[in-house]
Amino acid sequence: MKNIFKILLLLLLLVGAISCQPEEDQLLEENLILEEQLELESSEKNNADFRIVCSIEGIPPGYVVEEYLTLGNCPNYNLFLGRYNAAFVSRDGTPKISRAGAGCDDNYCIWIVGSNFEDNAYVDVRTTTGSNIIGTYRGSDRVQYVNAQGQDVITLRLRSQLERNEFASRGLRIWVVNPEARKWADGRTVRRPGGSGNGDDGGPGDDCNPICP
Repeated sequence: MKNIFKILLLLLLLVGAISCQPEEDQLLEENLILEEQLELESSEKNNADFRIVCSIEGIPPGYVVEEYLTLGNCPNYNLFLGRYNAAFVSRDGTPKISRAGAGCDDNYCIWIVGSNFEDNAYVDVRTTTGSNIIGTYRGSDRVQYVNAQGQDVITLRLRSQLERNEFASRGLRIWVVNPEARKWADGRTVRRPGGSGNGDDGGPGDDCNPICP
């Protein structure tokens, strides 16, 4: 009787092992397919705009998470949300303005310091009371560079008398626009101070006084 029980127990264990094996193989196959799909999607897109990162690397600056993942080729350290060892991330194309002010000897220039400006970023100008664009500065109408601190800088000289009058009285609202990402920074109000020289906020950096077009 004991022998029959042992044989039945062994048969049950054998059946259980056989039935579990396909599930493990299926999970492994699904993970491999997922990794292949993600690698294919990543290669089809601009590698600078889309990346797969392991949790041990963290999320790169300027990127946002599209989806959290569990991948076999990433170590299980510093897990995202306590459970995922990888993430599919995309570049955040939104420019950010950290500070802005008036510059040049006559204070009719505007300098803008921020981050994530595209190389062909441009500036839209509005009054503080209206929604219509009264000036756009792109290409040679503005100077753009990266300062010694690694910050993006744009400087421009106001062209029209309307812009100058508003700048000297109520101020102007400025937006930095990234045309490729089709995103823009939150509007920032700048106003021309009295006198001459750099306006409030200390200018865009020691290496710029600022550069005026």
